[in-house]
Amino acid sequence: MEALGVPSMLLITEPFEPIVGSFAPTVGMDDYPAVMVPHPVSPLDDDDLRKLAANVIDEALERLTA
Repeated sequence: MEALGVPSMLLITEPFEPIVGSFAPTVGMDDYPAVMVPHPVSPLDDDDLRKLAANVIDEALERLTA
């Protein structure tokens, strides 16, 4: 998406940080923007997911507009 001019970022849970950190440089994206959330998110209900989203929205928007 970035190559098409569409701002993009990753939203990942904490256990995936090392994977992203080691893979991103191999595709030339050393500083690819990512926002991390606590793991796991699958058991969260809609209200808890809304709260989680509210907690990271500012950081996500910052990454998208940097």
